[in-house]
Amino acid sequence: MENINDIKIKLIQKICESDNYYLLSAFLKNFESKSPNIVAESPSIYESEKPMTEEEVDEYFKEEVVVLPDYVMKMIEQGMDDVKNGRVYTEEEMDKMDEEWLG
Repeated sequence: MENINDIKIKLIQKICESDNYYLLSAFLKNFESKSPNIVAESPSIYESEKPMTEEEVDEYFKEEVVVLPDYVMKMIEQGMDDVKNGRVYTEEEMDKMDEEWLG
């Protein structure tokens, strides 16, 4: 069982790492309430959370730009070229190769 100081250190680390406004504000609210039943069921989402601002919605749903390394792009292009030129196997052919390999 962890000692109280280890738990405090882990909590502080998790709090410092978090950018989740709703989680942190709920955590603070629980501590401020000084309720003996701090591990109570959380309230409904509609009762506990304020609506997001337009900026928060934009930030939450913004699309990330994914840049694949050149070697991955080359592999994708080779695969597309294989499909285009009929260099593919059917599922039945793959099953047969699996059986022979495992056989």
